[in-house]
Amino acid sequence: MIKSSFDLWIAIGVVVLLPPIIWANLRHRQSGIMGYLWRESPWLARIGLSFLALVWLSSAIELATVYGLVSESGAQLMATVLGVPMLALSLTILVMAAIVLARYLKSRPSA
Repeated sequence: MIKSSFDLWIAIGVVVLLPPIIWANLRHRQSGIMGYLWRESPWLARIGLSFLALVWLSSAIELATVYGLVSESGAQLMATVLGVPMLALSLTILVMAAIVLARYLKSRPSA
């Protein structure tokens, strides 16, 4: 829920910046941490980007509520509906990331 001008600017930033971030991570899978994840655990990368898409959708709904495009009760309903998959995806990301991290640490040569 947007309660201050700072929250409003954060929501605007999320709505503006997340689509290019998601697009870049879908298109450029060769380097960095996401490159490693796309090679080692593509499902974790997909689930993570799906979670970011849900964060974007949630922020877009909040902004639509602030500007009067969506009613407050509609926004609460959508937040509840989005909350369940966001919870499931966040728990899945935590478990899968722990598995990938353990696999990475195990594969490193010992010093």
